[in-house]
Amino acid sequence: MLVRLGSGRLVIDALTGQCEFEGKPIAQLPIALELVGWTRQDLEKHGLPATVLARAHLSAKLSFSEIPWKTKGKETFYKGGGAVRSEKMHRCIFECASEVATKEAVYLSKQVETQEWPVGWPTE
Repeated sequence: MLVRLGSGRLVIDALTGQCEFEGKPIAQLPIALELVGWTRQDLEKHGLPATVLARAHLSAKLSFSEIPWKTKGKETFYKGGGAVRSEKMHRCIFECASEVATKEAVYLSKQVETQEWPVGWPTE
């Protein structure tokens, strides 16, 4: 789903699951439901009501490219019980920033990560 969106800025509201891409609403992504569930579980774990949070957002700048498959050091990908190989791999650099705000404070974090996977994996 992210490959179909392409490069750009994705924002997910971790309280409602609403998603935006490049400032426009989009259909809810599966990861949004995971974030909402994790947020609720974490609040419950710490005995906090959901109303303690004013907002909780994750934004990610997605930068996609295709690169040649390099066998050295790559993990093996599987689909339908068999290993998947392709001439090229998708590469995405995720530049993430999160903001969680209460009435008293705002908490910010940043993370950059690169992921690679075969073109056509797992759904095509």
